[in-house]
Amino acid sequence: MKLLPAIIADFTERFGSRLRLPELRQIELYHRRKHVGFIEAQPSAQSLLPDMLGTLTAFSLLQGYLESRLPELEGKAGWQAYQALPRKSDTDKVVAEIFRILRVLRTAVVSPQGHLEVEHGLIRAFVTHRQCALSVTLSRLGLSLLESAVAWYLDAVNQPYPDAYVEAMLLSYFADIVEEIKRFNDEDRVLYQFGRRLTLNRLRRLDCDNPKCRIEDGVCILEIARPFTDAVQYPLDIYLTLDGALYIIPIEAAPGGRLAAAEMDRWKARTGDGVDLPPHFALRFGREPVVVGQPMV
Repeated sequence: MKLLPAIIADFTERFGSRLRLPELRQIELYHRRKHVGFIEAQPSAQSLLPDMLGTLTAFSLLQGYLESRLPELEGKAGWQAYQALPRKSDTDKVVAEIFRILRVLRTAVVSPQGHLEVEHGLIRAFVTHRQCALSVTLSRLGLSLLESAVAWYLDAVNQPYPDAYVEAMLLSYFADIVEEIKRFNDEDRVLYQFGRRLTLNRLRRLDCDNPKCRIEDGVCILEIARPFTDAVQYPLDIYLTLDGALYIIPIEAAPGGRLAAAEMDRWKARTGDGVDLPPHFALRFGREPVVVGQPMV
């Protein structure tokens, strides 16, 4: 039976994208730290190479996408490329900061003078690049969150989510990424922080396409029955068709089930005909049609 743990670990690694496992994060409730003991030794930098491959790939994909959209990035690399990124929206700003963190990791990993260390469960990547000390110390989960944020952002380009939804989701990712970064240094030294108009639960979203609603006194009122009024336990995404348009409204944007009608346009879905979702969404809303007269089994 000693082989079973290795088989489970291999299964989890191979099919991880299809699994829905709890996300494990450390939290410190008090300033006084108490370290638990470990039987096995700390993982080595060598054991993190598969993780770093994912990080390098995420940076390459993000860089390639940005260069395809922004002609002003042509001929620029590293810090100059970061400075040339647009800052017109919160989404732009978050993407720029994610690019900035990944750039430090990439430079430290691929440079002959770069170093990768593991100490006290944290990953430290550092290098002196063009007379500037670049370094980042973060958790293994921090690497995963960086890759996940890039994957979600690049995928969102072809999804119907409204810009406000994409912004809120990326801000949620970035807030968690920053929590996993213990130290950071580059040409500007300090990572930017962002206020959030909306705190979105990025870990779990519940699709709902049969809401009851009405417009009353300039307010869109969503009729949500208990226990679904608890937005923490039930982070709903409301798919609402109204006046020939589809809206995707996260329940966090409608506290108490109420959203100002003037705010509705922010949540209008990006669809070809204004109403219909892409075909792959059918698997997310699967249900058996009701046939009149069919006996219950």
